[in-house]
Amino acid sequence: MIVRIVIALFISLVSGVCYMAGLTRLISALLISFGVICALFFGIVFLLPPGSDRISFGVSAHGASWPFFLLALMLMGLIVYLYLHKPQNNNSSAFEELGPTHLRKLGGGALLYLVSLFLPVLLWFPSENTVTTGEQSQIETMVLIGVLIFITGISVALYLIYQSTRGGTEANPELMSRFVPALFSVFHLDKVPALVAYLLVYSAEPQLVFPKIAALALAAYIPVAFFLIKICFTVEKRRR
Repeated sequence: MIVRIVIALFISLVSGVCYMAGLTRLISALLISFGVICALFFGIVFLLPPGSDRISFGVSAHGASWPFFLLALMLMGLIVYLYLHKPQNNNSSAFEELGPTHLRKLGGGALLYLVSLFLPVLLWFPSENTVTTGEQSQIETMVLIGVLIFITGISVALYLIYQSTRGGTEANPELMSRFVPALFSVFHLDKVPALVAYLLVYSAEPQLVFPKIAALALAAYIPVAFFLIKICFTVEKRRR
């Protein structure tokens, strides 16, 4: 366990240092690739027979695999877009003098990001009484609403966090556009969609496992990918 923690901390440190060093495009592509790997993994999991004792990572419910494979294709398309698209320089890429507003947006966005993760838990994991007495459609609706709240919340949070990357100084106009994604990757905020999908797929209650809704939760990687791509393009514009 200690070795795993040390490895995780080392990887976090490396990703943060690489962002601060200006390797924005490479690290962003790697972070999005993790979403691709997660989507492929869950897609394969639902291809396997459910409830099998021979498969340690199997699930206890049937489900469709195609939403996960479709998401993997979409994320791979975003990686291709990240490498092939050449952003045009414009006034919107100009930095703003770093001030309290940028720090407030960063703090508010980070707080909203965490709230969007923990608030829907009440809907994802209802009380035992609700599970026992409620209908399957009612429980599914609750889980779906929770996922929609999660996606909406982190999308707004990412917008606020991106606004904070506009801050900089004359000496270092890329200050916040390097520091923010470094902080984002060090605390593994990019992997939150994978965490939510994991919690929904490997729920202890089989009646709470809804593969398509779990795929929708994992699709939160799309706004995360756009956030990272937008920062990459902003940094490149400021270097010109």
